[in-house]
Amino acid sequence: MQSGIVHSRLTALALTFMAIIWVSPFTWLLLNAFDTSSTGQLAWPTTPGVGNFVAAVSGDSGRQFINSVIIAAGTATLSVIVGIAAGYPLSRLNIPGRNAFLWALVLLRMLPAVGVLVPIYFAAQRAGLLNQLGVILALTILNLPFTLLLLKNFFDTVPIEIEEAAYVEGASLWQIVTFVVLPLSRAGIAVVWFFTFTSAWNEFLLPLIFARVQDAFPMSVGLYAAFGRQGAINYGFLAAYSIIYAAPAIAVYFLLRRNLNTGFAGVGVKG
Repeated sequence: MQSGIVHSRLTALALTFMAIIWVSPFTWLLLNAFDTSSTGQLAWPTTPGVGNFVAAVSGDSGRQFINSVIIAAGTATLSVIVGIAAGYPLSRLNIPGRNAFLWALVLLRMLPAVGVLVPIYFAAQRAGLLNQLGVILALTILNLPFTLLLLKNFFDTVPIEIEEAAYVEGASLWQIVTFVVLPLSRAGIAVVWFFTFTSAWNEFLLPLIFARVQDAFPMSVGLYAAFGRQGAINYGFLAAYSIIYAAPAIAVYFLLRRNLNTGFAGVGVKG
């Protein structure tokens, strides 16, 4: 009995210690973000205010936030559209070499982005796409293996009997895909859109190389550029900037939480 109490106390102490370690960085962010004269110390704000947040959403920083939204949302939406257009035929048609093609996509997904960066850059340069549109197209191409494989697997869970019943009732292929397949696959579409969005939101190398000018940089590049700007580090600004940088991905998660929690659950058919 005594040994059990000691074990419980030691477990509680260990969990408390881990919780303190986990919470400390977030505490530092919050305290410094609301301190307009922050020195980077983990201390209560001496001059509390929201000036750091105002600076983080105005001027170049505000433009970088908009650039990040455009790149991330554009990449996620385009990836889902292309993935649906390619994933549905792969799921429903007996295409020769389909399995080999899917395995090739798996291997392509395993390649690091840096390994294909040079050909993508020169292709974008020749096409005049060293801009935000070029970043969106490049990220869509890099995310396509993941998008296609995941959406194809979700389409596989939609029973073919439902589509056959809709076809018998006179529905066209477009109507079947739009009003039957996609609603039943909304969980998969939400998962793909969310992960593609967060991947594009956190992308650093491609926007840095493609954009090349500060007005076109997203927040991932802006956060890096903010370190040591003008020979000094504004810890309060960086803390506020980091919080704003993390907020959209969290917000998107809560907006799509119901569909994300659905996961890979299959769809049943009533007999």
